[in-house]
Amino acid sequence: MEKPFRFSQFFVISRLGIFLFLCFIASLFLCFYVYVAEANKNHKINGFAWSENLGWVSLNCYNDGLLNKCASSDYGLDYDKASNEVYGFAWSEHGGWLCVGKSCLTTNQKVAPDGKAPTARLMEHGLLAGWASWVVLGNDGWIKLDGAKVASVGKKYSCQNCVRLKDEASERCEFCFADSHFSGSKEICSDCIGCNTKTSVCHQCASCQDFGIGIDYSRNRLSGWAWNAGEPNGVGLGWLQFASSFNAGAVHPPYLQTVGGDVYGGGGVGALNQGVLPDGQFNATYRIESDGSIVHFSSTCVEPGKCNTSESWMDDDSSLTLPKKENEYRGEFGALDLRGLFAGQYGEVKKIASNGAGLANPLTGQVYYLNGDLHLGYQSFKNGTNKLAGAGTIVVKGDVYIEGNILYENMPVTTAHNLASLGWIVLKKDNGVGGNIYIAANVENVVGNFYAENKIYTGTTGQADTEKGLRIDGLMVARQFEFQRIFSDLEKGGPAELVVYDGRVVANPPPGFTDITKALPNFK
Repeated sequence: MEKPFRFSQFFVISRLGIFLFLCFIASLFLCFYVYVAEANKNHKINGFAWSENLGWVSLNCYNDGLLNKCASSDYGLDYDKASNEVYGFAWSEHGGWLCVGKSCLTTNQKVAPDGKAPTARLMEHGLLAGWASWVVLGNDGWIKLDGAKVASVGKKYSCQNCVRLKDEASERCEFCFADSHFSGSKEICSDCIGCNTKTSVCHQCASCQDFGIGIDYSRNRLSGWAWNAGEPNGVGLGWLQFASSFNAGAVHPPYLQTVGGDVYGGGGVGALNQGVLPDGQFNATYRIESDGSIVHFSSTCVEPGKCNTSESWMDDDSSLTLPKKENEYRGEFGALDLRGLFAGQYGEVKKIASNGAGLANPLTGQVYYLNGDLHLGYQSFKNGTNKLAGAGTIVVKGDVYIEGNILYENMPVTTAHNLASLGWIVLKKDNGVGGNIYIAANVENVVGNFYAENKIYTGTTGQADTEKGLRIDGLMVARQFEFQRIFSDLEKGGPAELVVYDGRVVANPPPGFTDITKALPNFK
C-alpha cells in the first residue's frame, strides 16, 4: 500500500508498497431490498456520514460498540492498500444500503454514470475518486465521490494528514478545505504546504476540487462531501457529509509491532497513511533511529515514566550502514562472516535439498547451504543435548519460501550451547536475482535471525476475514520490507505482524552471527 503517499524516499515502512531501506534491530536488528453486505468484521474505515434528508449513515457495524459489534449485520467500508480500492457497504436507517465502488457490482448497480463498472479508489494525497450508490434508488442513487478541478486561492483550513519532514521548515498536509469551519460544501484541496498543524491551516495547495472526500488516516475516517442528484435539478438525496470529528467506534488498520528491541531505518521509518494505533499500543519498545523522517511510528518509551527519560528515543538524524555485498556484509553493528562460513571455519558446509532435506534436527552447530530456491514447510527445531549444539545457519543463494510454521522446541536447556538458535542468510544469485524471503499467508509463527540481501515479504490472503496474524521470534535485517498482512484484532487491538526479540542470537549465536551479537543486548 505504500502507494497513496508519494514521499517514498522518506517513508519506508507501510503496509504494502515500496520501501527504500529498512532494518529492524531488536535492541538491534529488526534491522450492506436485502443484499449480503460483505466486508467482514475487520473494516478499516469507521465513523458516520450525515445527510440532511436521511440523517446518520453508519460506515461500520462496529459503530454500535464492541458489545453490539456487527450483531445484526456485518457491514463496513474498507480499503485495499495494494490496489488502493475502496469498497464495502454503509447503512442508513432511512435510506438503506449505500454501496461503494466495486461492491455495487453485487447489487443492481452494475454500470456507473460514466458508462463503466463502478469503482472507488484512493488517489494521491488520500483523496477518493469514483462512485457510491444508494441501492434502493437504482440509477438515481449514484453518488459522485470527487468533483471537478477548480482554482482556489487563499488559506485552507481543517487540514489533515499533516507531517513535518526532516529538514523542512514547515509542515505539509495531504488535504485541506476552503471552509474554515467545515460547515459548508466548499473546495477540497490537496498537496498543501506552508502548514501549521496547531491551527490546521495551510497557505498553499497544489490542486483543488469543487467537492470531494479524503481519508483522515489518524482516525481512519472520511472527511468531506459527496453529491447525489446528478445535475443540480436532478433527482436524488443531495449532499452527503463525512466528518472525522463525528463520534464512532474505534477501529484500526493493520499495523506492525516490535517487542523487546529497537527499530533502525536507513531511509525513514513509518508512513503517513499508516493510521492511528489502538489505545495503549506502540510500534516499538525502545529506540527508533533513522536517517530520515519518522512518521506515525511510535515507541513505548516516549510515554512519561515508561523508560529512562534521559535518553532520546526518537532520532531522525542517524547515518546507518547495514551489511551488504558492497561492504563485504559489514555494517554499523558488525559483520556477517560469510567468508568464514564458506571456508569451513564453523565446520563442514552441508548441502541441503530445495525442500530442506538434509537439515539436521537439532541443528548441531552446522552451516547448511543451497545454491537455489528453498521451499521449507513446517519445522520444529529441537535443543541440543550434552555436547550437541542447538544453533545452526541456513545459507541460501536464491529465494526462501516459508510455507509452514517454523518453531523452536519448548523445552528447558542446561547450557546455552544446547539452545536452539537458527540463522537465516539469504543472498542474491550470481546473476543478481533472488535474496528474498517469502512467508506464506497461512504461516502464523516463524523463528530465527534473518538476513535478506533483498526483501522480506510477510504474505497475505488478500481477504481480511481469512487473514491471520504473524509472529516472528528473533531479529530481521533486510534491504526492504513488505508488511502485507491485513489482519486486525479489533477486540484486543493486536498487530498484524509482531516481531519479538528473543535474545537467542546472543545466548547462542548461529554460525556467522558472532560479530553482530557484540552490539546486541544480553538478556539474562
